[in-house]
Amino acid sequence: MSAQRRTPVVRSDYGLPYSKGLMAQSIMATGLSPERSFALAAEIERRLTGAGAAEVEVEHLRAVAEEVLTGEEGLDVVKRFRQWWRVRRLERPLLVLIGGVTGVGKSTVATQLAGRLGITRVIATDQLRQVVRAFFSHDFMPAVHHSSFDVAAALRAYSDDDSGTVAGFLRQAHDLAPGIDALAQRAVSEGTPIVLEGVHLLPEIPDPALRKQAIDVRVLLTARDERTHRAHFHARGATTPRGPDRYLEAFQRIRVLQDYLIERAEREGIPIIDEAGIDPVLARVTEVVLEAVGAEG
Repeated sequence: MSAQRRTPVVRSDYGLPYSKGLMAQSIMATGLSPERSFALAAEIERRLTGAGAAEVEVEHLRAVAEEVLTGEEGLDVVKRFRQWWRVRRLERPLLVLIGGVTGVGKSTVATQLAGRLGITRVIATDQLRQVVRAFFSHDFMPAVHHSSFDVAAALRAYSDDDSGTVAGFLRQAHDLAPGIDALAQRAVSEGTPIVLEGVHLLPEIPDPALRKQAIDVRVLLTARDERTHRAHFHARGATTPRGPDRYLEAFQRIRVLQDYLIERAEREGIPIIDEAGIDPVLARVTEVVLEAVGAEG
């Protein structure tokens, strides 16, 4: 009886055996489903073990993966796979900025995108707001002590109408801008990719001079259909401790901010992504990012 062939060790910094899970994660970055990606990763493993080598070079592993993808999926998938492969070898760090109001799926998309691309830093601008409000009192910096859509409603300095809602939000965004710039600056100085998500990512935030030092990829997620947007809050209330009531009470103010962000995005040429379901949105955002990586080459 012949001995069972072992999965070869990949010669890299770590020298670990080939992993179907990691390869499947890489293939998912091309937009294929998890099930299909895992099946292709298994086929890659079969070819590696069939060759009988105890070790395999990283570049040979890549070549085998591209061979399988070419035969099974075609050149478009291979192109996206090559773009993903380049993410870890870029001369400038990748800075992914995912904007949008609350309730459009920013956090979910940012987390899943980072997982697909192998990015370990994912930061929400609302997390930064929580830090800033811990250091600065309400009297000193009042705007950061309220949700982006509630600044005007909570502070007398702004009118109680659509223009006041936007003005209050802009005050908060520009109060947070130095902190957002600092996150981008650190990513640039360390050469580390990062995903930032939040409503505060205006066209001028982070500073354009900083963004020129990175591969800057920006998208705006939206939910133009009101019923779909409302449904997001109900779904969130069913799965998290945060109930939907406060968001639904402020729903029209949130919609005002979304209209403002859409107007700015259209004027600046920022991709606006409004798809039904997280999977299509994630696929489109991934496509935009990989296209930017490909253009860098």
